Amino acid sequence: MARLALVAIAAIIATAPCQAEVPKLFREKSFTCVTLAEAVNNYVTMGEEAALKELDSLSAERWDFDFQHKLGFNLTDRIGWVCRILFQPKGDEPLRGPGYGQVCLPWNSMPLKSWPLLPVAASGSSYFVLSRGYTLLGVPENPKDYLKYCRANGKFRKEPVPIPSKAQSLKDLEQLRQSKAWKAIKWKDSKWYEGGGGWSYEYREEFIWEFIRKQAEEIPEK
Repeated sequence: MARLALVAIAAIIATAPCQAEVPKLFREKSFTCVTLAEAVNNYVTMGEEAALKELDSLSAERWDFDFQHKLGFNLTDRIGWVCRILFQPKGDEPLRGPGYGQVCLPWNSMPLKSWPLLPVAASGSSYFVLSRGYTLLGVPENPKDYLKYCRANGKFRKEPVPIPSKAQSLKDLEQLRQSKAWKAIKWKDSKWYEGGGGWSYEYREEFIWEFIRKQAEEIPEK
């Protein structure tokens, strides 16, 4: 079954007869604010039904390790990034993120009310991915199920998002770092209960910021 899934997904990514090519975000390891925005806009243009059909096709229930290794990135993560922007909440409460595990960020000081698109963040005209990958103890949510959740609980975006220039993304990047939400992050935190247990983490701000910064700095000059 895994081999069949590999063949099917590879066919979708490699060729798309009679359709537009799958977005670069799903074909290349490197990405920027521009390639993320272009992927979102690709699906906005396609419309909800066609977009969900393609994203569902990319969401395999089983993953072939060799295929993931050849891609050099986790396709499931990127489907999640796109969904965080593509679907908007119906009410005041933000949609939850995909249940792929614990996001690799100082999560205890990054509540959903301050970071409603986690692990993505909107700043100015740009969208930034704050972290890739998850830590997991258990079974991750199937991306197909997350797509169903987004459709049931969110509104499909009707208007495209801005495609920022490099200069604009660098400006938005600085705005993000100066924001109250960013300054409220606790990079080292722990909670220990009587009798042991609890949680503890420590992250390097510089390491995470370097990952975010590249998404603006690697945008080609026009």
